[in-house]
Amino acid sequence: MQDRELYARILGITDPWQVERVELKLEIGEVHIVLGHAPDLRWPCPECGASCTLHDHQPERQWRHLDTCQYKTILHTAPPRSNCPEHGPRPE
Repeated sequence: MQDRELYARILGITDPWQVERVELKLEIGEVHIVLGHAPDLRWPCPECGASCTLHDHQPERQWRHLDTCQYKTILHTAPPRSNCPEHGPRPE
């Protein structure tokens, strides 16, 4: 099992999200998990629920997750914004 698949299972990452990269930083006691998605997905408009194309991404965010053994676990992703014909670009 690859590290990306292992962390996807440990963290419960499901479609449309996927683990793109795992970076273990031993010197500072952290593991960084970078999440992404396939480029051709459709996203729901948070206003009306319509299935929309991807407009762009918000700036990258990071969150602290539960520790993995003795390592702090940090998640990274750039949240997508849907392009709703009725409401315009909206964060998911």
